Amino acid sequence: MDRHEEAVMQLLTANGETFVAPRYEVTEGWQCPAFVVLRPARRQVYVVEVSASGYPLGLVNRLNERVERWYAPLLPQLQSLGITTADWSVGCLVFVRSDQMDWLKERVKDASGVHVLSLEQASSNWNWDDSVWTSEMDFETGQVPQRGSLQSQATH
Repeated sequence: MDRHEEAVMQLLTANGETFVAPRYEVTEGWQCPAFVVLRPARRQVYVVEVSASGYPLGLVNRLNERVERWYAPLLPQLQSLGITTADWSVGCLVFVRSDQMDWLKERVKDASGVHVLSLEQASSNWNWDDSVWTSEMDFETGQVPQRGSLQSQATH
């Protein structure tokens, strides 16, 4: 696990209700995502990818095949293990460099359920808003709440 993945893992678990499985082998012969994340309080499963690349083309390809390669095998697998039930939602959290966010979004064929977040914001825990450390943290906003930002002021 590299330092970028460690920073994202800290962000994901800061709320105290999210469980992380690093490099969980969803299916044999396919690249493991950085994390499979479970958030039982919200009945959510996330496949998480992290990239500090300046040209994350391989990531685009994996995202475009996420339903067939990750979701299709993962959800029944978690259900058969008794970890989740059929009513849990699934999504994808992608942490990339801020200068790659728009580039990546333009290349994902179907972005429904894909939430792209700034790797720099995820790595700056000293600048996280207090809401990150609570169950109010919503990964699907596309932003990591930062101290002094308009988003964080609206939630307080």
